[in-house]
Amino acid sequence: MSLYIKEIRGVVNSEISNEFTSNLGNVIGNFLTPGKEIVVGRDSNKQSQMIKRSITAGILAAGINVIDFGVAPIPAVHHGAKNIYNVDVMVTVSASHLHADEVAIKIFSDYEISLERHAEKVPWDSIGQTFYTPNHMVDYIDSALKHVDVDVVKNLAPKVVVDCANGSTVPFLPKILGKLGCETILLGCQHTATSASKFADPTPQSVSLVSNLVKAVGADMGIALDNDGDRIVFTDENGKIIKDQTVLGIFAREALLENPKGYVVSSVVTSMSMDEVVSKYGGRIIKTPVDFVLKGTVQNKAVFGGDEPGMYVFPEFQECFDAIFSAVKMLEIMCHYNKPLSKLAEDLPEYPRAMFSVKCEHENKEKTIQDLKEKMGRIGNLNTVDGVRVDMEDSFILVRPSRFEPLLRVYIEARSPEKLQKLRNMMKEMLSSV
Repeated sequence: MSLYIKEIRGVVNSEISNEFTSNLGNVIGNFLTPGKEIVVGRDSNKQSQMIKRSITAGILAAGINVIDFGVAPIPAVHHGAKNIYNVDVMVTVSASHLHADEVAIKIFSDYEISLERHAEKVPWDSIGQTFYTPNHMVDYIDSALKHVDVDVVKNLAPKVVVDCANGSTVPFLPKILGKLGCETILLGCQHTATSASKFADPTPQSVSLVSNLVKAVGADMGIALDNDGDRIVFTDENGKIIKDQTVLGIFAREALLENPKGYVVSSVVTSMSMDEVVSKYGGRIIKTPVDFVLKGTVQNKAVFGGDEPGMYVFPEFQECFDAIFSAVKMLEIMCHYNKPLSKLAEDLPEYPRAMFSVKCEHENKEKTIQDLKEKMGRIGNLNTVDGVRVDMEDSFILVRPSRFEPLLRVYIEARSPEKLQKLRNMMKEMLSSV
């Protein structure tokens, strides 16, 4: 189910209109044999409701049945699509985390689906039917709990602050934490179906609310999720945000302790610390383009996969970025070692890192990257799997084009702040001349 993912973003009622999404659903449905099924789901925003209905209409017009999960997080939709209905394709609609007036349509499939084709409709008497699933939440929760040590968490009964961004994870994570015996303090855990969620994605502003509440109530952990359940941010018992690269290291280390010599997949953005952690615990790291971490995890039968920002996949449970299960897994690790999250983080290397963006029009991106390959190739080992990354003995630089915005993303990491500043100055000068 997760081998191929296509994502389409745009402004609702402009770039993403009902006509466009109906035709999109029709094209997706044309790849299946009539009588087959596609699973659909959405977040709690009203624009997602409208767009999902248009996609559903297009799928039905192609003669394909639709199993409608209604409002549900992506991990629960994926789990039901694979484990209950065994379908080849699922489609989700969520408010974009980049812009409030946009939606993101994600198409998950077992095979490559080309959207460059004419939409074809079946005769009126061959259209598909819509079915509704009543038990996907119970099925997901029961399955998730079977993949963690429930007793070890219950014995310590940690206190957790949770922010669900008023999104589709609202009933899921609080219910799971209740079954684990956690004391939960809920923030942003009401559906807001009338308008876009204020924080579709964890932001410094939203996470600061969690951080302050963790310190105020003496919680063991803070959790902030996005509106559709595939991204998560952790804070420790002191309210300090745990960096994505450190979270990746904690999860990778645990996966390799349970599965020695396994593969771990992350993207070219990944920190030097991940190389060290994976090597130390006997694994092998595979670095993919940013948008292919999930595909790489599936294809390489990896024991763990993950990437910035806050996206983690645990193949022993399901092959999907899953913020809900990530929260449960982190609680299990904390309770298993009886260590606060701050101590788990301290056990891992963490290096100074700088990130910034440079304006670059879409039509200029390819030439700019080519120019950078020539210049950056002179200072270290070149990796061009996604943009251009150069690795040096004590640092790395990565420049990659943004998929959706006219920007180049620049990542620099070094073992010392001095080296980081030196490389940052060098890259700003280099980028000004290309």
